[in-house]
Amino acid sequence: MEPEWVTKKDDNSILFEVSINHPCWFCDVTEKNRDAILISTMSSIHEDSITNIVQLTSSTPEKDIEFIRNHKLVKKVDVLLLNINGALLKVISSYKAMTYNILHQTDVMLLESPTTADGNDSEILLAKSHKSMNELLSRWKEQEGYEVRLKKKKHFKTDDANGYGVFSKSGFFDLKSAKELLSGKQLDIFRLAGDYGYYEMPKRITIEELAEKVDLAPSTVAEHLRKAEMKLLPVLSKVLRKI
Repeated sequence: MEPEWVTKKDDNSILFEVSINHPCWFCDVTEKNRDAILISTMSSIHEDSITNIVQLTSSTPEKDIEFIRNHKLVKKVDVLLLNINGALLKVISSYKAMTYNILHQTDVMLLESPTTADGNDSEILLAKSHKSMNELLSRWKEQEGYEVRLKKKKHFKTDDANGYGVFSKSGFFDLKSAKELLSGKQLDIFRLAGDYGYYEMPKRITIEELAEKVDLAPSTVAEHLRKAEMKLLPVLSKVLRKI
């Protein structure tokens, strides 16, 4: 169901995306391990604590989990699932350190599960006006240690409501922002691998042949693809849950 104020006529709602670096364990673990990606799939607040169910994608999940456990803002970590490529975690941490703390003081709504990569939270939000959006951004920027960047924005008219529901449920916004998780080289190599049939069965090109086309060592190409796949798979998993 859309928020009540979205359905009012002649509103001036704003759909926008922000990137936030701030003092929290989400940002810190992905700064320490640039291959790690965190997606918060659920959260609940209990007084001064917040409980997050978090999907961790990483080549070193056990090390990342230990880092999270020892973080000064984290109170408890339960490992729900663990494999060589990541984990599903239940983490209880300080609510005051989360971007939600300020967000919940405004009338701006979080529309998609936040994704954290390379030390930055990426959030897609809906504000009922430019004033509401700017108020939230100003409050975040006033917090010590916060670096906030407005990545994109657009007017969200009443007629867009049904369209947004379709895009949201299909994972459109997840897919649109997925490529921003990749470095330029990872994106280029991944696209070329797809174009030349590396992911087809049977493969139409080998790592060695792909490496010749981009004038890189096969080990370098393989590493770029491994990192791209590791970053994209959790987003794909999130989209598949919506279909």
